[in-house]
Amino acid sequence: MPDTATPSARRRRVGLIVPSVNAVIEPDFAAVRLSGISFHATRVMLRETTPDGLRAMNAGVEAAAELIASVTPDVVAFACTSGTFIDGEAGLARQTAAIEAIVGCPVVATSRCIIDAFAHLGLTRIALATPYLDAINDAERAFLEGHGLSVASMRGLGLSGKAIREVAPERVAALVRETDTAESEAAFVSCTDFRAMEVAAALEQELGKPVLTSNQVTLWGVLRALGLPLSLNGYGRLLA
Repeated sequence: MPDTATPSARRRRVGLIVPSVNAVIEPDFAAVRLSGISFHATRVMLRETTPDGLRAMNAGVEAAAELIASVTPDVVAFACTSGTFIDGEAGLARQTAAIEAIVGCPVVATSRCIIDAFAHLGLTRIALATPYLDAINDAERAFLEGHGLSVASMRGLGLSGKAIREVAPERVAALVRETDTAESEAAFVSCTDFRAMEVAAALEQELGKPVLTSNQVTLWGVLRALGLPLSLNGYGRLLA
């Protein structure tokens, strides 16, 4: 039968376009147990988290958008941090417009959510913790600073591809502690395949400042696009 239910009478459907190696964002979102929302993921091949690997992945994003469009989503998130900043603001704008033209609904992208979240909190000086190689870290710094953020400190683990998802949350937390400085107003932990959302709230209590993560800001962007209230406890100040 055709889907004739109004949005208020059925669960809101969120389409996720994720890198093929990502094994973290779906468990993160499932753990939040949001009522009235269902998440539906499609994947796009990513072999290595390098500039060339990310651009090869991005070449398949429109095909992934065609697939996720078939669930008639209310919003679609391209949930890859590095894939959405690797070619700067111009690349992100082209990417988002191309997905929107296919899916016919609002589209959020992780890198755009980062910028919007920090603007929402009124913060500009950040400590940047990542799992990435130096080339990806440099591209992220340039993207963030191009949007008015100041990267007070930055550390990466030098990882790529499948290795990122295997980092334990305890090591993620240690990386954030190592990266934080007195000058930083907040910490940002990059990558949707990095187990950072699990430790964000505890780190905020420990460091006394907001700790944002890629999956956290992406979920925040999705909820805003759906026009839903933000009152989730246990996942950091942004969502609470």
